[in-house]
Amino acid sequence: MINVGTHVFTPEDDLVVIGGFTLDENADTLWVEITQNQATGPWPWSYGILGFRSQLGYELGTTKAFSKPEGVVERLGVGRPPLERSGVITFQPRSFNLAWIRQGNPWSLTFAAESGVTAGSGVGAVVNTFVDAANGNSLPVTRITFP
Repeated sequence: MINVGTHVFTPEDDLVVIGGFTLDENADTLWVEITQNQATGPWPWSYGILGFRSQLGYELGTTKAFSKPEGVVERLGVGRPPLERSGVITFQPRSFNLAWIRQGNPWSLTFAAESGVTAGSGVGAVVNTFVDAANGNSLPVTRITFP
């Protein structure tokens, strides 16, 4: 996983550009791990819209990003293969997130990503190991992929 960036959200945030990312050759999927950097906050009760936008400004994919246990990543399909290999990862907090922030509570998320190819022509699973940044443990993560 490549660290894409950390963002501390403010009440004015709508669609936030987290950081640049270049897809691997023939990649059709972007895996994004989102880590909340404080013990409390809106993340367990809400979601945000995770996206990947090409450098020409085209949305190559979006998905709802929900709170997940440490080490589980969000799957973002970006086409097979996109003509644009470089772009930015974006995140849009939803109303509950923004209400929490407006009450004076900080909300910071860190994003890490990697690109890859989904498993063949049928539904499959790819198992990888990610390192839990909080304690250094290796965690097996199963990614369900769709044709």
